[in-house]
Amino acid sequence: MKNKFSNISASLLTYFVMMISFVLIRIAFLYIKLPFSSTVNDLITTIVVQGLFMFFLAVFMFSQLKKQPIKKTFNDFGYNKLSFTPILISVLIGILCYFFNIFVASFFNTIIGLFGYEQMPSFATSVSTQDYSIFSFIIQVVSVAIIPAICEETAHRGLLLNGLKGSGIVNAILLSSLLFGLMHLNINQFFYATILGFIIAMSAVISKSIIPAIIIHFMNNFISTYMSFASHNGWFLGDFTTQLTKFMYSSGNALFYFIILALTLTVIILLIVVLFYFLLKHTRIKQVKKTLQDVAVINKDVITSGGSNQMVNMYQINQLMMQYNIKSLGSMIFTDIESKGRKFDMAEKLMLIATIVVGSLVTISTFIWGII
Repeated sequence: MKNKFSNISASLLTYFVMMISFVLIRIAFLYIKLPFSSTVNDLITTIVVQGLFMFFLAVFMFSQLKKQPIKKTFNDFGYNKLSFTPILISVLIGILCYFFNIFVASFFNTIIGLFGYEQMPSFATSVSTQDYSIFSFIIQVVSVAIIPAICEETAHRGLLLNGLKGSGIVNAILLSSLLFGLMHLNINQFFYATILGFIIAMSAVISKSIIPAIIIHFMNNFISTYMSFASHNGWFLGDFTTQLTKFMYSSGNALFYFIILALTLTVIILLIVVLFYFLLKHTRIKQVKKTLQDVAVINKDVITSGGSNQMVNMYQINQLMMQYNIKSLGSMIFTDIESKGRKFDMAEKLMLIATIVVGSLVTISTFIWGII
């Protein structure tokens, strides 16, 4: 039986339902007072809000709309195994993203502060408790770093990014990044979350896996959580963020601040680009090399015994390219990526616009009224 929904339609409909549910449940939790400590309340809220809607709903609803097993959905979402090296590279990118976010958040918070915005305590996904014990730290790592990394990446890099590839890879990256920023539902997180979403989306596309996205997201949130506790408990690097902030504002000169900001962001971006290259080398390029080796083994009976290694390499490359009508090695590496895809139909456009409008209205409301 032919599927009623395409990947694009199934992704957009699922995400629209998720956005509406996410907003309603967060409003509901503003009025639900759980009889636990704030630390435990954050954990329960995160499990319900993110686990139920961003993970379970994304996987289950998409599977139902596509009429496919859940295992197939996880494969579609990019849950592919990685070797140690790409994992290590993802950890390094995550560390750089933490510092990147510090400077980007500082810049945008300064800008919106000029318009009278006062940052409100964020909901459920921030260290809002005054308890800085080891137990509280562990709970916060789970509720701030582990659960959001898995659930938010499943929704945005799994459901959206991979689901929207049929509309073109650029559309998929930009829309998944924008909606990632809007899903935070507050103005002070929107800007840097959108930019972070773009970096994470690039890592998922480069590696052809959602695992680097989860690792980068986790590292960014984990370091942020650790620094908050370290500054209060005197742990290693506990005063780093404080000293960094003092240095940035030490001169009192706005021009000096923006020069330091621009130079730092430039260096961080260059380092991330370099790490992206190594991530590509140890994922997609490595997979192509493995494929070429397999072709050489399969066709070894037609290779002359006296042939050189270079002759074998040229033969296996030519065989693979002719077999799949591949014009260049670059297209072999990015064979699953389409620069241009089909246009959204009317129903898909309406779902996309409605989702962006809902997220935008709530985000703007946090600027005006400070709600959610």
